[in-house]
Amino acid sequence: MKKFLSLMMALAMVLALLTGCGSNSTIAPAASGAAGGSASGGSQYTLKMHLSVGTTDPVYSAAQKFADEVSEKTNGNVTVELYASSSLGNTADCLEGLSMRACDIVFDSISNLSSMTELANIEAAPYMYNSMDHYRAVWEGDVGAKIMKDVGDSCGVTILASGLQGVRVMTTNKPVRSVADVKGLKLRVPTISIYMDTWDWLGASITPLAGSEIFTAIQQGTVDGQENPYASSASLSLYEVCKYVTETNHVYSTDGFIMDSNFFNSLPADYQDALRTAAQDAGKFCTDSVISNAAADKQKFVDAGCEILETDVSEWQAALDGFLQAKYPALVEYAQMIADADPAK
Repeated sequence: MKKFLSLMMALAMVLALLTGCGSNSTIAPAASGAAGGSASGGSQYTLKMHLSVGTTDPVYSAAQKFADEVSEKTNGNVTVELYASSSLGNTADCLEGLSMRACDIVFDSISNLSSMTELANIEAAPYMYNSMDHYRAVWEGDVGAKIMKDVGDSCGVTILASGLQGVRVMTTNKPVRSVADVKGLKLRVPTISIYMDTWDWLGASITPLAGSEIFTAIQQGTVDGQENPYASSASLSLYEVCKYVTETNHVYSTDGFIMDSNFFNSLPADYQDALRTAAQDAGKFCTDSVISNAAADKQKFVDAGCEILETDVSEWQAALDGFLQAKYPALVEYAQMIADADPAK
C-alpha cells in the first residue's frame, strides 16, 4: 500500500512539473461535459497561427482582424498569436504539427492540404472562375462550404472559413506573351502537386521551391520566374528581380483557417462559435482587402520598370482543356459545382 501511495505521489509531482513547464500554448481545463458541447466557464487558451506571408500582406491584416475578433468574442480568454513569414516553419510542417499543437491554426492556401487529400487540389485548379462575383458566390456560399467540409473530413482538419489570397500572375525575366513562351521556361512552382502538374502540362521546366526561396532563385538565375498573386509577389519584392508580369489570372488562390479537428472539437462550444464567426468575417475582409489593394500592388511593379504583358486568356484555357479529366478525374465533379455556381449563368 505504501509503495502504491508513493507511486501516486511521484506521478502527481511529475504532472505538476509538466504543467508548470508546458508549451507556449496555454490550455485551461474546459468545463465538464461532452467535448466541445459545454460552455467555456472562463477557460483560457493561447493559439499560435502560422502565416507564410509577411506583415505587409493583406492576408496578414485579415489574420489580425481574426485575432482581434476572437479576443473580443471570448472576453479576452482566447488569444491568437500571429507568426508571419513562416517563422514557425514552412506551411507543410505547420500543417503536420497541428495534431501535436506545435501550431494551432494555419492560415494559408487550402491546396497545401493536397499532401493529405487529393481533393484539396480543387482550390488550385486552373481557370475555375469567370469573375470575382463568381468566386465569391462559390467560397461565400454552399459550394465553398461543401469543399471545405469534404477536404477537412478527408484529412482530419476543420476549415473554419476562407478568403481570397489573390489572383495569380506570372513574374519573369523572359517575356511570356502566349502559351508557346512557356515551353522550356524555368519556372518556380509551389511544392503542391496540381501546380507542378499544371505547368508541366503547359511545357515549363518546373522547379518546386518554398516561397522563402523565390527571390534568391530568380536573382541567381536558378529559375526564370514564378507565379503568384500580385500581393504575394510584391511582399517578396519580386519587382526588384523580375522584368515582366504576365496577367494569366489562372488561379484564384484561396486561404483557409485550418485547425486540427480533434483539438477544435475539444474546445468549449462558445469558443468554437467565436472562432468560426471570426474566421468568416475575417475571410470576407481578406477578400475585400486583396481586391482593393491589387492595383497598388501592381503599381509597385510598374514603378520598378517591369513591363506588364497582355495575353489572350482563352488561349491558356484552351491549352488546359482536358487537364482535370486526365490528371485529376476526382475533381471534375467539384469543378462542375463551381461552374454551376456562376451567378452570371
